[in-house]
Amino acid sequence: MFHPNVFKSVTFIGMLLVAVFAFAQNVPETVWIPMQDQGFLGAREIKLEATLYKPNGLGPFPVVLFSHGSSGGPIPASYTETAKAFATYLTSKGIALLIPMRRGRGKSEGSNDEEPSACTVVAAKEGIRYATASIDATLVYLHKQTWAATTNIVLAGHSRGGLLSLFYAGEHPSLAKGVVNFAGGWKNDNCGPTDINLVLFEQAALKAKTPALFVYARGDGFYSDTSIDRYASVFRANGGDVEFKFYALDKINGHAIFHRALPVWEKDLDGFLARIGTLQRPN
Repeated sequence: MFHPNVFKSVTFIGMLLVAVFAFAQNVPETVWIPMQDQGFLGAREIKLEATLYKPNGLGPFPVVLFSHGSSGGPIPASYTETAKAFATYLTSKGIALLIPMRRGRGKSEGSNDEEPSACTVVAAKEGIRYATASIDATLVYLHKQTWAATTNIVLAGHSRGGLLSLFYAGEHPSLAKGVVNFAGGWKNDNCGPTDINLVLFEQAALKAKTPALFVYARGDGFYSDTSIDRYASVFRANGGDVEFKFYALDKINGHAIFHRALPVWEKDLDGFLARIGTLQRPN
C-alpha cells in the first residue's frame, strides 16, 4: 500500500529538483571579450565585460545578443546590465543570453564616447557607429564558442540598444534571424528641432532584411505615444518587416517595459521567436 507521506516526499523531491534545475540555468557567468580599441596612439587591446546565461547541456544553443541602453540619470556608467528575468525566460526555452557592456560601461575598458552627445542626427549616427564596434568584438568572440549556434542569433536591446540592434542587423543582413526592439530610441523625442529617432528609424529600415518585433508601452518618459506610433510606421513604410506591439502598463513608466513588465510581452515574444525559428521549447 502506497503511504500518503511517501507521495508527499516524492512530490517535494520532484519540486526541489525542478527548482534546482531552473536555478542552474539562471546562474550568470562573467566573460571577458577582447577588443581592439583605436585611439590617438594607435590600437590597443581592451576587454569588454559581458554576462552570459546558458541553458543546461552542451548546446549548441540559439543565442540572444542583448544590447543595453544609455547611462545618465539613475543609471550610472558603472552599472552592469544582467537582465535576470529575461535570462530565466530564455534559458527555460533552451536559448542562451549574452549581454556585453560596451566600451566604458560597467567594468568594460575603454571610453564611453557615446555620451554625452549633441542633439543632431549626425551626432546620433556617430554614437551608433562607435557602439557597433563593441558588437563586432562580441560576435568575433561568439563565433569561437562551441556552445553557440551562430546560425541562430537574435539581436535584442533596450532603449539605445534596441535601435542599435536594428541598425546592426541592417548592416549585416545574414547575421540574425530576428531583432527585438524594446522601447528603442537614441534621444528624447524633443531633443532638438528634428525628431532624431524618426530619422534614424527611417534610415535603419532602408537596409532592413531581418524580421523585427517592436515592444513599446504608452506613457514612455522619453518618447510620446504619437512619436512611438511614427517610429513603427516609418520603419514599415521604408521596407522594414515589423511586428509592432504597443501596450498600456498600470502605474509603470512605459520605458521600463523591458525590466518591469515581462509577463505583459512574453507571449508575443514567444510567437515571434517561434515564427523566426529560434524558439526550440515552446511552453
